[in-house]
Amino acid sequence: MSDENNLAISLQRSLGIISLDRISHLNALTLPMIQGIQSQLDEWCHDPKVQAILINSNSPKAFCAGGDIRYLYDSYKAGNTGYQEYFATEYAMLSSLRNCPKPVIVLMDGYVLGGGFGLAQACHIKVSSEKSRFAMPETAIGFFPDVGATHFLSRLDEIGVYLALTGEQISSSDALYLDLVDYHVPSERFAELQAVLIAASALTSTEIRKMISAFITHPVESELQKRANHIHKHFAYQNLDEIEQSLAHETDSTDQAWADKTLAILQQRPLMAKQVSLKLQQVGQNLSLEKSMQLERDLQDIWLEQGDFIEGVRALIIDKDKKPQWQTDHSKFEKILQKLSS
Repeated sequence: MSDENNLAISLQRSLGIISLDRISHLNALTLPMIQGIQSQLDEWCHDPKVQAILINSNSPKAFCAGGDIRYLYDSYKAGNTGYQEYFATEYAMLSSLRNCPKPVIVLMDGYVLGGGFGLAQACHIKVSSEKSRFAMPETAIGFFPDVGATHFLSRLDEIGVYLALTGEQISSSDALYLDLVDYHVPSERFAELQAVLIAASALTSTEIRKMISAFITHPVESELQKRANHIHKHFAYQNLDEIEQSLAHETDSTDQAWADKTLAILQQRPLMAKQVSLKLQQVGQNLSLEKSMQLERDLQDIWLEQGDFIEGVRALIIDKDKKPQWQTDHSKFEKILQKLSS
């Protein structure tokens, strides 16, 4: 059945299917979508008729392009607390996903960005295709990688720092290399795989993985893996100035073009978002998932007031002048950094 909350919900034999269905917006997650996913999890995670849950997309271009940042902007501008409700509801849903006693499979085809990346990471069995593109692009709008990225990116060490600060997209091959996904299945075989899952008499995690294994192919070589040594070299420094100086002074001809491009990207990002994103990656290495999520939630509730998010969304989404006026008074984020260090 199709619902007004932009989800297509169906129970096919013992497989519960949640299809993201906001195609016109690349499935950017609205508050009703998040609430709808939560409602289905509440029902299906404890229903003996449901053996497993599948989350996929009805869009040919995206699994999910992130959160509904226009809603967050409008809520803040209207002076209400809707944006805080959005974050709280989203994080409760992600927790429900992770803690569901049934296997939760996600099929990712196309863009997997921001909140969509966090949604996918909360699922238990992650399948992507050659069309998948992953990123946490939050610094571009003056925000920080959230939805658990403080935990799942920080486990990637310098590569996690690189992804958090630049927001650069990576491929399915890269995601496999980084263990951010479990399986690579050709896009053209997703429907066949789904049909096999529906027809199965047993949908335990072990059986599901056996079924998926019959569909996997080896993707092209990971470009990120080829670049890993360069990323480690530049992003191992403890502070932002050192990272940017390292990129600026690269002399190896095989690395110089990439270093110049990466530095140019970083220099477009607001200082507050970069500094806090770097600090989150550093402290996240020593935090549990639960503590990482709580730290992100604490920051979210003050960020729209104190960070550059509202200006970033204005410049890139609302007015589209692409000329954000980032903050130059950094006394507020010094307090935030002190809090993160404590």
